[in-house]
Amino acid sequence: MEFEKLSNELYFKASHHKFAKRQNDFDRGYMKISDWINDLCWYYILRRKKQDEEMDREFKELIQKQKQKIESLRPSAYKKGLMKAIDDASL
Repeated sequence: MEFEKLSNELYFKASHHKFAKRQNDFDRGYMKISDWINDLCWYYILRRKKQDEEMDREFKELIQKQKQKIESLRPSAYKKGLMKAIDDASL
């Protein structure tokens, strides 16, 4: 789900209700749920960001562990190929 897009759409749609000359119960109800959904969107945006950061860290750790294993091999063209590929993946 595109949480940022949804949040922006809600903000745009809610502005009519938020700035109504005379807010009625419909406007207040719309704003209540719109604000709640917007808060959920931002919660999940932050959660996704943290999850992405954790996956990036985990990926880099696995690459580093594999690199350490490769470094223990004797020098050869095979080892050079392994190291080149792992270095290319570590960009």
